[in-house]
Amino acid sequence: MQQENIKSVKWPYKTMDSWQEEVLRTTKNFILLCGRQVGKSEIVSKKIAEKLLNKKCHLMILSGVERQASGLYNKVLRLIEESYPNEFKERPLRTTLKLKNGSILRTEPVGLDGSGARQHTLDGVIFEEMQLIPEEAFAAITPMLLTTGGFIWMLGTAWATEGYVYERLSDPDFDVFRVNSEEVAEQRPEPQRTIMLKHLENERARMTEAEYAQEYLAIPSDKVRQIFPDSLIKKTLKASKGMPINRNNDYICGIDPAGLGADEGSISIFSFDSENDKMIQVEHEITKKLLTTETTKRVINLERVYNFKKIYIDDGGLGFGVFSELLNNDDTKYKTIPLNNSARALDFKGEKTKKILGEEMIFNLLAMMERGEIELLNEPEIRESLKSYRFEYNKTTKKLLITSNYNHPVQSIMRAAWHAQTKDLKLSVHSIKV
Repeated sequence: MQQENIKSVKWPYKTMDSWQEEVLRTTKNFILLCGRQVGKSEIVSKKIAEKLLNKKCHLMILSGVERQASGLYNKVLRLIEESYPNEFKERPLRTTLKLKNGSILRTEPVGLDGSGARQHTLDGVIFEEMQLIPEEAFAAITPMLLTTGGFIWMLGTAWATEGYVYERLSDPDFDVFRVNSEEVAEQRPEPQRTIMLKHLENERARMTEAEYAQEYLAIPSDKVRQIFPDSLIKKTLKASKGMPINRNNDYICGIDPAGLGADEGSISIFSFDSENDKMIQVEHEITKKLLTTETTKRVINLERVYNFKKIYIDDGGLGFGVFSELLNNDDTKYKTIPLNNSARALDFKGEKTKKILGEEMIFNLLAMMERGEIELLNEPEIRESLKSYRFEYNKTTKKLLITSNYNHPVQSIMRAAWHAQTKDLKLSVHSIKV
């Protein structure tokens, strides 16, 4: 190809970091271990767009859930629209774009095992947020590249200390880029340099050393571990929507409210068979940008369908408004129980223990999953939320730190699951307080 025929999309910024230039130049498979907010998606979207424009190829962006992959997909789409708006074969769809030269870009969530992407023959796969992708998905997807000699690009933060991604760090067929957020910040022009360094200073003070190293220095640590193993998640995510209502069972609702901002909330509904001590999730909703009155209205509508035995809600922060409104409703006021993460758990006598309730609810859910006492809906948001929960034990302070970057589904699930722990206690709306 002649130099003048190479299509290059516009770079939307004044400068480009040296590591970004190296990513553009590499022709090998690569792993991009990045600190947060360094420009990872921007440079990879440029590389994808130029790959599509300059040679007929079929590429796929894969992630744990659709919203992750769609973010990168939309950046590629915008770059092509701005630089070569006439290159599209047809109007781009939400998950697929096609160019006149025959190139195709698709985006899909991998699900539990990558089966959704198996039907395609691909010239390249881009794994977005690779640390949240199940191990089974890598085994299912990489064989699709055998007949084409296709490439693999993996993007994310440095969580893994074992498994497919970790093994590729020493694979000679892969270039590995470790992008340290502190080094990137130092090279940025003012005032961005000062803004980034101040943010990193605050994050270092807030996080443990190991967590900060993973999130911002691209250094994996075996001190930070996944709470819910992939194999346990796969075993537990087997419930299906659409089960008929069984009035012999109790129906339990768990709520993690959301506000009007970008934050999400979650509502989980379970059927509880008290004779067999089994909880089965029958419904799950992600809520976004709802007024407290709108969330309350949704819960009351669900109450009319399920006639809940109990409604467990986070009454801290934004949740207090929904909690208060449910107490003022005749249908829900005697069923609504506040479960605040910072409260103290109750023992079998109904007395407060020294343990924090948020931690107790997480490990109660884990124990129920291990004993097979709970089934969760097979939904990618639930899988991602479970997989994102990590813990680190600080030997110096003798404290357990639990973190998650996508906690809303688990927050509603663990509240509903707490019903199995407290079903014999005489709980009231006043019984669980700090």
